[in-house]
Amino acid sequence: MSKAMSTPFWRRLSTQITLPIITVAVIIMFLLAYYLLSGEQQHRRERAEIELRSMLVVAQGSLSRIFELNPASIDEILGEFHVHPQITNAGVIDRNGKLLHGYQPNVINQSFTQFVEQFDLATLRQVADTGVTRVNYRPQQQHFRAIVPIRTERSVGSKVNYNLFVVEYSYAENWAALGAGELTKLSIFVAICIALGAVLWFTLQWLVAIPAAQAMRALKNLGDGEAIDELVIERPNEIGELVKTIKRAAIQRAEYELKLQRLSAAVEQSSDSIVITDLHGNIEYVNKAFTEITGYSMRELIGKNPRILQSGRTPKATYDAMWDTLLEGKVWAGELYNRRKDGSEYREWATITPLRNEAGEVVNYLASKQNITDRRAAEDQIHRLAFYDVLTGLPNRTNCLNLLGTMLNEREQEQLGVVALLDVDGLQRINDVRGFEFGDEILKTIAERLSTAISLESHAVLGNLGGDLFAVILAPHYKKRDQALNSASYLIKSLLAEIAQPILVQGETANVTASAGMVVYPEYGDNADAIIRHAETAVHNAKDAGGNQTSVYNPAYSYALEQRFEIEHDLRIALDQDQLQLYLQPQVSAQGEVVGAEVLLRWQHPVKGLISPGVFIPIAEQSDLIVDVGKWVLKQALILLVELPKPLTLAINISPRQFRKFDFVYVVERELLRAKADASRLVIEVTENLLVDDISDIVDKMHELKKSGVQFSIDDFGTGYSSLAYLNRLPLDELKIDQSFIQSIGDPNKEKLVETILSVTEHMNLRVVAEGVETQQQVEYLAGIDKQVICQGYWFGKPAPAQEWLVRWQK
Repeated sequence: MSKAMSTPFWRRLSTQITLPIITVAVIIMFLLAYYLLSGEQQHRRERAEIELRSMLVVAQGSLSRIFELNPASIDEILGEFHVHPQITNAGVIDRNGKLLHGYQPNVINQSFTQFVEQFDLATLRQVADTGVTRVNYRPQQQHFRAIVPIRTERSVGSKVNYNLFVVEYSYAENWAALGAGELTKLSIFVAICIALGAVLWFTLQWLVAIPAAQAMRALKNLGDGEAIDELVIERPNEIGELVKTIKRAAIQRAEYELKLQRLSAAVEQSSDSIVITDLHGNIEYVNKAFTEITGYSMRELIGKNPRILQSGRTPKATYDAMWDTLLEGKVWAGELYNRRKDGSEYREWATITPLRNEAGEVVNYLASKQNITDRRAAEDQIHRLAFYDVLTGLPNRTNCLNLLGTMLNEREQEQLGVVALLDVDGLQRINDVRGFEFGDEILKTIAERLSTAISLESHAVLGNLGGDLFAVILAPHYKKRDQALNSASYLIKSLLAEIAQPILVQGETANVTASAGMVVYPEYGDNADAIIRHAETAVHNAKDAGGNQTSVYNPAYSYALEQRFEIEHDLRIALDQDQLQLYLQPQVSAQGEVVGAEVLLRWQHPVKGLISPGVFIPIAEQSDLIVDVGKWVLKQALILLVELPKPLTLAINISPRQFRKFDFVYVVERELLRAKADASRLVIEVTENLLVDDISDIVDKMHELKKSGVQFSIDDFGTGYSSLAYLNRLPLDELKIDQSFIQSIGDPNKEKLVETILSVTEHMNLRVVAEGVETQQQVEYLAGIDKQVICQGYWFGKPAPAQEWLVRWQK
């Protein structure tokens, strides 16, 4: 009902189409009937109206009293009123047409409701305001319609309030006065007109009015953004096409709104900050991410220019390029340094796109920004980790190589530069004693000192190639080699002096030195890797010389290193291909009796021939390769021991590195069991250098093997770390005098040392073996002091291959 009344009656399509047709038909019908009924009907109508007014006067008085005394009995009065045959509807309504009391049968069948709806609301209010009864006759409906004011009560100001008693009084025209023929014709014509009007009205309602009304409501709902589900009527005319068009428009609008909602949600919920400005750069919209990143609220940003975020760090050229690009209608992307509301800075990657209208004109700018502060910080950290030493903050090896490569590429012809490496001496020992934190503090202090010392050197770059190895790179600007070396030597000398200054670490003073290696480039090496490698060779040479030295690179150093590398490489192959051989040298008593032999190692190289152990053993001892060699010698020597006649002993040398291995005792005992050798005939020779570190572990291992019967001997006694206190703790069986002391026999001063050593062994109840005995005089001298002395040397026989030695001994 509310929807129907939303459009005024006279503006409805059904009214505008039907009403003119009905009006014409009614006019014609009334014109014909007018001449027949005008006189008689006028008289009869006047009498009927008088009768009706009389009844209304009585009813008005009665209803007014009843409203004041007993309103509940009004329905009964209305029922009695309907007894009159001419009364078809009667009831009481208020000034707005609302039903207050009515004859229930008519109320139930809604005839009274339809009757009330025929009254004009303005007329009802006029009667209620004036208190004057209004009666009019409706010829078309053949009844009188009366509106009678009924007084209810007085309100403030003595104004009378009226309800309205409405009555429909039927007044049938008297057709008896007409002739039968005329009356019949008139009736037929009236019936045809009514029928045609009804058919036309219903047809227009079905084809036009109802669909048009629904289409109108659908368009209104479409405009209001509401659903149009009730638009289900389709007609085979333009209205039907209109309905289809509305449906399509509704579907398209729904799809568009869905896309718009998704786009809006994506923009609002995006982790990227989004901002839309006008052509002057004034902000019109920002999303949530923008406010969270900048710290400004939307209210603070709308209408402002994004320049409020400028930190001053973005180059002016960046802004100029941005506006030049945007004014050309192109997309701009770049990095900006901005400042939040709290003053903190952040970096963002901005992509600004011009937005165009349907005419292709730029109307707005849309900026999508990613906060790349953390990413840039991570990239900077990665770059720093990749190109700078973590501990000292100095350029690392990779960075130094890049810098050196750049210097090489940019140098002028005949210009020379210098690379110097500084390697801290003995830092590993400090780390072992005081811990790595202590050592790291030393390195940081050294880095600070070196940085300060070369800060005034415009051509110098300080770096750290790893750990305790510092690099000083002097850019190529020298014309002569001597000039380059003299200048670099002076600088390096001052740097070494800085390093040698006492360093206070954790309340303790530490003193360290460094070794330096220098190389002039590109004299030796035309690329950064080769130059650094040569400098490392030079610094290794300085350390081999005892440390706290300065060494200038010489190609001979590289040759020595290459030789060392080749020997180590070939020695590993030799272990796998049985190129190593065992030699034996006899050990003889002063009386000339063979009491044992010492195992000596030789290497029969397939290309270089026989290689002396003095060449390859020192190289093997620099790594765990000596352990592998030692295990091979132990295994082969125990096989020989089984073949060696009793009671001869067999002595083998064990390197300190192999002896310190945690499984050394297990390896010896395992090989003894596998070879089924007599452990009491095995003599393990160790040097005094073994006693430098962890003497308790050494003693424990010796005691474990002594339980199996293994004998121990100190080799080269007097040349290393000699301590009678340590010797007294070791479960030794034998002591070997170094051949340097034997060769000094004949010199009275040096003979006293031999006598002292023999006296010590006698008091410690140790067996003595003299190495390097080459003359009868030496034998007689030693026997004159100790008749139990055992001699070993060329006087009794040179080392020979093991199998040859065994055959010769048996003969």
